[in-house]
Amino acid sequence: MANEDRVRLTKSIVNAAQKPSEGEVRIWDREVKGFCLRIYASGRKVYALKYRVGGTQRWYTIGEHGSPHSPEQARDEALDILRGATKGRDAQMQKLDRRKDLTVTQLIDLYLDEGPKSQPDKRASSWEADRGCLKNHLQPLLGPKVARSIVRADVGRMLTSVRTGKTAKDVKTKKRGRAIVRGGEGISGRVKASTSAMFSWAREAGLVDGNPVMGVKLPQRPKMERFLSTSETAKLLETLSQLEDASQLEKAHGDAIRLLLMTGARKGEIVGLKWEEIDWERQRLVLPPERTKAGGKTGDRIIFLPPSAITILEAQSSKRSGHVFPAARGEGATTSLQKSWALVRKTAALENVRLHDLRHTFASFAVASGEALAIIGKALGHSSVRVTERYAHLSHNPVQALADRVGALILKQPGEGDTAGANGSGSNVVQLPVGA
Repeated sequence: MANEDRVRLTKSIVNAAQKPSEGEVRIWDREVKGFCLRIYASGRKVYALKYRVGGTQRWYTIGEHGSPHSPEQARDEALDILRGATKGRDAQMQKLDRRKDLTVTQLIDLYLDEGPKSQPDKRASSWEADRGCLKNHLQPLLGPKVARSIVRADVGRMLTSVRTGKTAKDVKTKKRGRAIVRGGEGISGRVKASTSAMFSWAREAGLVDGNPVMGVKLPQRPKMERFLSTSETAKLLETLSQLEDASQLEKAHGDAIRLLLMTGARKGEIVGLKWEEIDWERQRLVLPPERTKAGGKTGDRIIFLPPSAITILEAQSSKRSGHVFPAARGEGATTSLQKSWALVRKTAALENVRLHDLRHTFASFAVASGEALAIIGKALGHSSVRVTERYAHLSHNPVQALADRVGALILKQPGEGDTAGANGSGSNVVQLPVGA
């Protein structure tokens, strides 16, 4: 959306400019034709130039507002580009030519800087996950190499190194801070996905010729689907109460774990829950797209609450702040639930049970109650019923039931007074309907 009014871009004007609710807005400079500030819904403010060279219109991104790009510095750079254009020099094409020799490290920086503009529906948390995978694993192993020279074998060796822990590290960051980078099977899969997304973006931008991650295989991992049995669920709830009574577990953390079990929500959906996301009247949570795994693809995520969950939330409201489960210090949501879960799991003797397995447990109880997979998928926030079909084996499969009945008939022995088999012919052959 273009703004017809032209002003002289100054630092005060740029700082005061408001971001749009969606898309972008442009503020045009009145001194240099084509020079403008582009403001995105994410809040990013970028200086850019719209110009022509040889009859072709170009857009050139000068840089994001902030050091070193002040309005004055960006305006001077725009003037240099315009002077070059009058002599036939195309700054945008020159930039693209230079980018074709980017190293992997430079491509990572470019992707993390410019990628979000081309994928507005991708959540900020997903970009942070990409940053961690690319900076902590890909860059140390392949950073100096030219991005266009990377082949499938390079990616394969890189992922093997991640899988075997060669990029794992434990670094002291602050006086009491630590940055722990782990390798392993799970991390290598995430690194592969992030690397593939980056090269796909680079290919569309004309920076590389292909995606070297395509076709790279990782060792098959066993599916992590752990469900709590009825007795294990009872033991979990009993343990939560015991630890709370002994002041070994924060009541807030115990309640967060209970909500995960009762709702089938993802950990981040409950840990990051804000009071404004609770619809008390309709007894549900309404999470905006940026707080959901599907992003903007499915709209708001609705999580319906049983009465017991409402009771838990009402109890938490006595210490109301921005988040339902706030951090012990400072602002934001709690960050220590995983530590509490480790204590709960050990005390309850629940081996190899993750917090995410409480979501699987919710699904298993739903299947056992006879609910249709489509309804269970809605409750879990799945994008399609195909994702929910992983739980189908928990129900009594009608095809299995048919196999059981036919097998029983085939193996049935003649009873007292019987002179023939199942079809009355003296043989143990089941006669099926014609066309079966």
